[in-house]
Amino acid sequence: MIVCEPSAEIAAWVGARIGVTFHPPYTTLAHVDRGRIIAGFVFNVWTEHDIELSLAADRLSLTLMRAVSDYVFNQLGCRRATCRTRADNSSAQRLLARVGAEPEGRQRGYFGDCDGLLYAITKEDFPYGLHAKGPQSA
Repeated sequence: MIVCEPSAEIAAWVGARIGVTFHPPYTTLAHVDRGRIIAGFVFNVWTEHDIELSLAADRLSLTLMRAVSDYVFNQLGCRRATCRTRADNSSAQRLLARVGAEPEGRQRGYFGDCDGLLYAITKEDFPYGLHAKGPQSA
């Protein structure tokens, strides 16, 4: 089931897994399976055309990715989404590439002990829109 509440709990779950603390304002989406969060997104720093996405997941479903696409590109009307990951997190970098994200830069020392890598996903490049076919996981 895809949920957006309780947003503070979802944000805390994502934050604990990626090593950050989120402060409002933010919104959230999560995939809950048998009462347990298995994937969560935190959306913040909305600037009308862009929003920052933070993600933690045990497993990503196409259903959640479609919900994220709908929220970012249709409900908020953004043209793009910005993602940031640790330079030493190769699995996150592979996932970002699979969902159409393009690398945009490096932030030296962003995570204290590691550089941050910036990625952008544009509306046109995001493959998991509402009309995507198939039940496969991302």
